[in-house]
Amino acid sequence: MTEKSRSASTDLSRLCGLLEKKIAIFKDFISATVSLKDMIKEHNVDAIETMIARRHDHIVFINRIDDEIRMIRETNSSYEAMLDPETRKRVQSLMKMVENVISKTLRLNQDCEAAAENELSKLREGLSGLGHREKWFKGYGGKSWEPRFLDVQT
Repeated sequence: MTEKSRSASTDLSRLCGLLEKKIAIFKDFISATVSLKDMIKEHNVDAIETMIARRHDHIVFINRIDDEIRMIRETNSSYEAMLDPETRKRVQSLMKMVENVISKTLRLNQDCEAAAENELSKLREGLSGLGHREKWFKGYGGKSWEPRFLDVQT
């Protein structure tokens, strides 16, 4: 085995490890997204912020892995030709798993966004009704003068 093929073999092994790590992180991202969706429905603002931060950390980590994968592919532009059938099958399997987990993530993320939009609409509707009640807070029967029970001079 030549030095170049040994290096390519090491890179391919590293590529498989990175793909496995990427799948694991996407699964954690999915878990955080499910939790985020639940927290949105429960109006748990603190937990929402935590889940958003957690998801952001996962995105950053996935981007780093993608950068490493890109470097391996650039270094070994013809790596697919060097793959033995077993390694090729493993890489293809991992790539298929990545595609599936990304598809699941996209669908779940869309559901999460829809839940957030729904909760935002409910909040808007609730707040729009308060605009009409504001004058009731300021006086009796919608009159804008100060209510008598706050008048200490009578």
